[in-house]
Amino acid sequence: MTSIDYHRPDSLERALDLLLRAQPLAGGTALTPNRSEITAVVDLQQLSLDELVVEKGSIRLGATVKLQALVDGSPPLPAALAEAASLEAPLNLRNMATVAGTIVACDGRSPLVTVLLAMDAVARFAPGDSAVPVDSLLAARPQALEGKLITRLEARPPAALRYQQVARSPKDRPIVCAALGKLEGKGGRSEFRLALGGHGSRPVRVPTAEAALLRGDLEAAASAAAAAYAQADDEWASAAYRSHVAAVLTRRLAQEGVR
Repeated sequence: MTSIDYHRPDSLERALDLLLRAQPLAGGTALTPNRSEITAVVDLQQLSLDELVVEKGSIRLGATVKLQALVDGSPPLPAALAEAASLEAPLNLRNMATVAGTIVACDGRSPLVTVLLAMDAVARFAPGDSAVPVDSLLAARPQALEGKLITRLEARPPAALRYQQVARSPKDRPIVCAALGKLEGKGGRSEFRLALGGHGSRPVRVPTAEAALLRGDLEAAASAAAAAYAQADDEWASAAYRSHVAAVLTRRLAQEGVR
C-alpha cells in the first residue's frame, strides 16, 4: 500500500498552497473509498472552520461542522435541516462526515443537500471569500473547487421549511425526496425553493414549480415536479413512479403550511 503525504496546516494560506497538490481531509468519509488513488492530504482540523451560528438573519455552517452537530441542534436549527442530516448517514458516519464534504461528494440521493437547496444556501470560498450558490456549485463540480476551499455555508433562516421522502425503510436513503422552503425576499415578498432528490448525480431545484407556488397554483407546481423527474429511471425505481411521487410530495409539503 502506497504511503500518503500528510499535512496539517494552521492557516488558510498554507492550506490553499498545499491544496494545489493534495486532497482536503476533514471527516475522511469521502476519501477513504478512494484511498489507493490519493498521494497527499491536507488535514483541515486546525483551521477553525467548524462554527455553527444561528442569528436572526443568518445561519452559518462552517465547512468542517460534523453532520451530527446539525442533528443535535445546538444552537437550534430548522427541524427539516436536522432531520435531513439524520437521514444522510448512520450515527458513526455522522460523527465524522462534514457539511462541506457532503456537498462535494454527494449524489442525487442526499437528503441534506436537497434541504440546503430549499434553503437557497450559498457556499463561501477561500481565497477571496467569494460566494457561490450551492445549486451552481453542484452543477460545476469538480472544476469549481480547483484551487479553492469551502470555508462555510450561509443561508437566511426560512419562514418555513419542510422535508419528506419515500424510501425502502424510514431511515434508508431516499428513492424520492423533496424539500420546500419559503423565504422572505426583497420588499417582504415571499419566495419559494423546491428541491427534489433521490436520483442522478445531484439533487435539483425545480424553478417552474417555485413560480407556480408563487402564483398560488399548487396543481401546476405538482405537475412541474412530476415533469422534473419524468426521466428519472434507474435500478431503484421507474421514472413513472418517481414522477408520481415527486408530485405527491410537492402537494404534501405545500399543504403543510409552506404556502
